[in-house]
Amino acid sequence: MKQRIQQAVLELIVEKGVKFTMSDLASHLGTSKRTIYEHFASKEEMISVIVDEAIAEVQETERKIYEDQTLTTLEKLKAVLCIVPSGLHFGDARLLSEMKRYVPDEWKKIDKQMQEEWKTVTVILEQGIANGELRPLPVTSVIQMLRGASAAIYDPDFLIHSPESLTSALDTMVEVLLNGMAVSDCTKK
Repeated sequence: MKQRIQQAVLELIVEKGVKFTMSDLASHLGTSKRTIYEHFASKEEMISVIVDEAIAEVQETERKIYEDQTLTTLEKLKAVLCIVPSGLHFGDARLLSEMKRYVPDEWKKIDKQMQEEWKTVTVILEQGIANGELRPLPVTSVIQMLRGASAAIYDPDFLIHSPESLTSALDTMVEVLLNGMAVSDCTKK
């Protein structure tokens, strides 16, 4: 039942945002609020569990990418920078904005995860420089640039007004940052 409740919470978050009520949830599940409270103490606890699972998913995906010896440095960078969790839709601008406003403790967890992602990116950059796949640039400056670009893409105000999805915007960001904007001689017509 706990998994069923969590799935229903995710569906309601997509439909109504984080402002759904316990009555909305009970109705969605076709059960009583009492049954829900047997598994979760509050709506905040449910959201916390979902956020924690999304963060764990991101961390596991990041670890697998980092350990994948078949990927080049650039492939690892792109993959890590483009991770978006499957359960909680961080690409939904309304959700990000509501999380920040209505469940700030959960937003802090998400923000902390986004900040910690840079430790893995730093290691990947350093290894790429050491093995000659990347130019020897100051890693701290590159990280600061990547953090700024990433923060701009994840900004709820940008996402609300962007015609692109979060995934598409992240792909564009990574493509430009890793490969530049100039058309190479090989791709000119």
